[in-house]
Amino acid sequence: MFDNKAIVAFVCAALVIPSLGAVKGRRAQSTPEETKVDVSIALKVAGQPYNFSGKARCTHAPQASIYDTNAQQWRVEHNEGQRSLSLTFWRPASGSGDMFTLHCTISGKSYLVNTVKTSGGGTIQGSGKVTFTPSEPGGTFTIDATTTNGSTITGTIKCSGFSAAVAEGG
Repeated sequence: MFDNKAIVAFVCAALVIPSLGAVKGRRAQSTPEETKVDVSIALKVAGQPYNFSGKARCTHAPQASIYDTNAQQWRVEHNEGQRSLSLTFWRPASGSGDMFTLHCTISGKSYLVNTVKTSGGGTIQGSGKVTFTPSEPGGTFTIDATTTNGSTITGTIKCSGFSAAVAEGG
């Protein structure tokens, strides 16, 4: 059997790699610190607070693809010691409804919710909704999600801006 980390790595690769090739308007390669923006995280993960205010990575791809479905993609990544967060938010061009993958690690436990499912693929894990409210040049993600085993993840993630989503190495 696969452990949660292997599944998460596979899902993240499956979600990000197809979209990166579809990104238009690539810019010169930036160092990781140059692509970080001010981020405020105020979540409750399985009853535990996950609060952060500082620099993290927020990206946006206006033209991406998930399982052969054209969509916009936003991504937030935060890693700090024993905790981490990764949110990938998809808005299909067809208007079929927003989808997301959210992975949090806190206090040595991992939590995953994945609502990505298209005619081309995807496996639902857990349930919930993420709402994105833009506020140029950034925006706020409001999260109300439940993992497959019933753990809840609620709260907000605010990005002060978004870098262009580009493949590692340019």
